[in-house]
Amino acid sequence: MRFLKKLSLRAGASRKASGQITVWMALSFLVFLSLYLVCLQSVQKQYQRKQAEQAVEAGMFSLFSEYEPHLLAQYDLFYLDTSFGGGQEREDELCSHLWQFTKNNLTDRSDRFLPGLTLQGVHVKNMVRATDGSGGAFYRQAIRVMKEKSGVSLAEDWMLQEMFSRDKEENIKRFQEDCEAYEGSVRNYEEKEDGEEDERMDPEAKKWDGVWKGFSLSVAVPDGCTVSGRTVDLETAPSHRELSVGAGVSQAAGSSLLERQWFISYLCEYLKQAQEMLKDPREQGYLDYQLEYLIAGKGSDPENLNAVLTRLLLFREGTNYVFLLSHPKLRQRAEALAVVLAGMTGNWGLVKSLEQLILLGWAYGESLVEVRQLLGGYELSPVKTEEDWQVSLSGLLPLLGDPGKYDVPVTAQKGIGYETCLRMLLVLQSPEELSMRALDIIEGELSRTQACRNLHLDHCVDFLTAQVWIDDLYLERNYGYE
Repeated sequence: MRFLKKLSLRAGASRKASGQITVWMALSFLVFLSLYLVCLQSVQKQYQRKQAEQAVEAGMFSLFSEYEPHLLAQYDLFYLDTSFGGGQEREDELCSHLWQFTKNNLTDRSDRFLPGLTLQGVHVKNMVRATDGSGGAFYRQAIRVMKEKSGVSLAEDWMLQEMFSRDKEENIKRFQEDCEAYEGSVRNYEEKEDGEEDERMDPEAKKWDGVWKGFSLSVAVPDGCTVSGRTVDLETAPSHRELSVGAGVSQAAGSSLLERQWFISYLCEYLKQAQEMLKDPREQGYLDYQLEYLIAGKGSDPENLNAVLTRLLLFREGTNYVFLLSHPKLRQRAEALAVVLAGMTGNWGLVKSLEQLILLGWAYGESLVEVRQLLGGYELSPVKTEEDWQVSLSGLLPLLGDPGKYDVPVTAQKGIGYETCLRMLLVLQSPEELSMRALDIIEGELSRTQACRNLHLDHCVDFLTAQVWIDDLYLERNYGYE
């Protein structure tokens, strides 16, 4: 009996302790369960947000994968045409594409939205267009293209040439000013103060006054070349028409010398120029002399080529004139001819004026020969020597009647080609002007094809901001071609 009582007492004590532990565990379980549910809900929210962010990123990637293929194929440019080939910008269509791409990443196989990830709306803003900032957006992308294609070596080459390039613009302007000043100062050498001509002056002297007047495009183009007569209406070009404005830079970026050289390298690689087109003209297209258009900005190939060749002729005449002044042997020949032609007048001032005019005419003849050789694919020496001089003084006037006599150089020269001369002239243009004129060429060329007939570059964007609403989530993402 005692044994049974003890067991009974133990059993009672055991039931009392068990009741106290159950209440404590229940309270603890509620606390931990509440914390667990809060953490689970937070994890679920973060997971849904991560899914939404990934869906938006994938949607933006898919949207920008619809880049304009012809711009990439011909000019290595990534742009999204917001008109989708229709000529009219369609922001609603752009949003519709983004909606569909994002939705595809938020739905299951049965096309139902994932729990808590119902797409409510999308909107795009802050579009950066190719024409923004006077072509600044295009300018930056073109520089990026050349850096990716050429690597660091080309950048180092330009940096080594920076000292030479820094003074190039000033030297070109000074040569042009000197040439024009010299030519104008001796234009009326044959007239006396009273306006009457001196009959004792040799009639041949008058021919030297008309040397420059004989310049024309046909004289400067080598034999066997065909000058394009193509013309375009610039009123519809991006540089002249009223453009759609985006959120791009307010001014063309990158005015440093190195960046400008990168951009000029892009232009020289992707645009055409006269030297190659004179030998192989096209049957159709926009303008054939495209680099020349960047310099002159005229609406016809003949005008652009004439303007560029005139500038090259002035530049070369200035350098050749300085060369003649610095070489006594050549200068003495001009002085002797001036004495023969005007010595009988007894007017030494007239003789010296005629000497300068002869030197200018001689420099012009040599320059005309050089321009023709540049267009023919030959090169010139950076530093001219007496052995490189091609036109004799006695053969100068006959040269004007037969300019093709020296189309093949007398001595082989290396260093400065036609493209190098174009680069020197392109440096003188502002980045904004170069960018917009380059866009004229790109749009004009592509619009000649059936697939891009309605392409407008102010409707082409390479960066935008997307706003997306997914249930109670709001996401804003910037995306562009990098």
